Formats: sequence, C-alpha cells, structure tokens
Amino acid sequence: MSHPTSRSASLPPSDRGLGRALRRRGFSLSVAATLLVALTSTGCIAISKDAYERDMAAMRTQHDWLEGQKRTLAEKLADCQKRGKAQTEALTQCRKGADDLEQQLKECQGKLKRIAESCGKSGVLLSQCEQQLGAERAKVGSLKAENAQLRSRIDAIEAQLNALKNSFVQLRKQLAALLASGKLRLVVKDGLLVIQMQSDVLFDSGKSQLKDEAKSVLKDLATALKTFQGRRFQVAGHTDPRGGGDINWPLSTARALSVVQFLIKDAGMPPQMLSAGGYASYLPTAPNDNKANMARNRRVEFVLMPDLGKLLELAGLKETK
Repeated sequence: MSHPTSRSASLPPSDRGLGRALRRRGFSLSVAATLLVALTSTGCIAISKDAYERDMAAMRTQHDWLEGQKRTLAEKLADCQKRGKAQTEALTQCRKGADDLEQQLKECQGKLKRIAESCGKSGVLLSQCEQQLGAERAKVGSLKAENAQLRSRIDAIEAQLNALKNSFVQLRKQLAALLASGKLRLVVKDGLLVIQMQSDVLFDSGKSQLKDEAKSVLKDLATALKTFQGRRFQVAGHTDPRGGGDINWPLSTARALSVVQFLIKDAGMPPQMLSAGGYASYLPTAPNDNKANMARNRRVEFVLMPDLGKLLELAGLKETK
C-alpha cells in the first residue's frame, strides 16, 4: 500500500555518504550495503521523509524482535539441555544402584550357602535363597528395561529439539530477504515453528482473492517450503473480531484455501505437504484493543507440523491403518 507524501527528502549524494547515513540510522553493514546497491542502481533517490523514518523504525523493530526470538530459543534450548543432563545423571545413579544390588545379591548367596552348610539345612536355605535371588534379578531386569526406555525417550526429545533448531536456522537463511522486508515473521509458538504473514500483504479488506503483488512473495516462500521434503505445513487463516463469527469463520478458511491452491497450482508445491484451516478471531497474537493490534491479528500462518511418530511409538501408541 503506497503512502501519500507532502514533500521528498533526498539522501546524501555520494555512495560513501549514503552508507554512513544508513549506518548511523541503526542498519548493519550488510543491510546498509544492500540498500545502497538497490538505491543507487536507479540513478536517483527521492522518498518521503516520513516514509523514510517509518521504514527505518520498522526495520529496527523487526531486528530487535528477531534478536529477542533468538534469545528466547537459546534459553529454551539451554533449559532442555539442562533437564537432559539431569536425567542422564539420574540414569547413571540407577545403573550404579543396580550394580550394587547385584553385588549384594552375590554376597547374600554366598552367606546363605555357608549358613546352610554349617547347620545341616543347606537344601532348604539354598532353595529359599534361589527364590529370593530370582525375584531380585527380575527387579534388576525391570529396572534396566525402564532405564533403557527412559534413555530412548530422552534421545527422541533431543532429536526433536535439534530438528526444530535446524529448521529455524534453515528457514531464516532461506527467507532472509522476505524477513528483512517485513513481509513475514518467523516465530516459535507453542513449540511449533510458525511463519506469519499479514493478511494486508495478501488480500484486500474482507476479500479472499489473492492480490497480484502477493503472488511473487508466495512463490519465494514456496521455494523455501519445498526443501522440507517429507514434512507438512498447515496454512491457517486468522481475522480480527470485527464482523463476528458468521463472517470471520468462512473468510479465514477461504483465505487459507486460496493460499493453498496457489501454492499447489502456481508455485509447484506437492499437495501432500499442505493443509488449510480457518481460526476466525479465536487465536489472536495480540489484544484486539487498537487498530495496530487488530492488523497484527489479521494474518495467514504457515505452521511446520511436528513429526511425532517416534515419541508416540515410545509412548506405546502405534499407527493404525
């Protein structure tokens, strides 16, 4: 959407001066260099001062938000690693206890044999000892099996965490240009990797037909999503509460379907990688208390669905056909 301008502000005429100006505004060296190439290639620079200031503020806000997400993910990863270490130490203690118990059983068997020989009741005492030894060995076997199952669960959880981290890094690299432009956001929400795109980028107000300018953005996004072979993405439509459920339920669902159909027919994504869902206004990302927050809640999300097969198998749940 274009912004009306009342006057234009020209940036410094020299490339070197323009680069310094961009860096004083908070841009990194790589971003400043990219903007400098894009701007100087046109031969002239003329933009609204208000738009210039607003765009720079938005990009700084985007940068700060991404840094916050990075710190949050790092904290969650550190917490999971800490818990994994504690569980590993607990396993080690269990194994040590099992070994000590085995040694005690051997000593008990020797003592019982000696007592039986000394009192002439070796047959009865040995029989009792054998029964006790069998019961204790069964307990040790059960404990070892539980330890092995716990280790498998820890490995599966660590694999899920590593997969989530790798997916986040991979998507952030592939979508760097779109993330920098502010056309989409990459977040971790409720343990899921989510790509968020504002509905205003894709649709006109109250409509479910894609804008022409949105199609190139979706094609770039599809290029990144297709690299996740064997994984699935749910395309989820969301609205603000205006209009009520009778309008928002079908609108959010129709928007998700429009995106899915475009990704399959025009962007070449495999149909089995996609699903569509509409959530109306019932999963907001911010309170609907002002226009800015309601604009944030009008969005389309691309949710990377988790691969729970290994975890379900460890929980004793098998796939049914």
